[in-house]
Amino acid sequence: MAQTPPSGEPRRRRDPAFREKVLLAYQYRCGVCGHDLRLGRQTVGLEAAHIKWFQASGPDIVPNGIALCSLHHKVFDLGVFTILPDSYQIVFSQHLNGDTETTARFLTHQGAGLILPQSSEYFPESSFLDWHKREVFKNPARS
Repeated sequence: MAQTPPSGEPRRRRDPAFREKVLLAYQYRCGVCGHDLRLGRQTVGLEAAHIKWFQASGPDIVPNGIALCSLHHKVFDLGVFTILPDSYQIVFSQHLNGDTETTARFLTHQGAGLILPQSSEYFPESSFLDWHKREVFKNPARS
């Protein structure tokens, strides 16, 4: 039975199949850098990221997910980069800084296209990308 939070509405449960569906859609590789590491048949360092966070009522559906390596997942959730809805172009924040080598590793993906899922039915939905850009991304964007 679903727990009831203080608001009186039943608490939503995560779909345990969300991760597997997203990873399959992206062919088990990071949508930013192409990271694809396995130990036998087990993926290593690859995660299913929500575009619109589950905590913000984002649904557990593939068009609200992106397969990301653990590093890109973390910085996506922090607003270091976002993905433009019309072009699926990756854009980094001007707030990203660090030593020259580390920053350069991130910025090699500036302006690149997201590695898209294998079927257009799984492409990121623009409303979720708009939410991420508006609510999470740390403006201004690099040009």
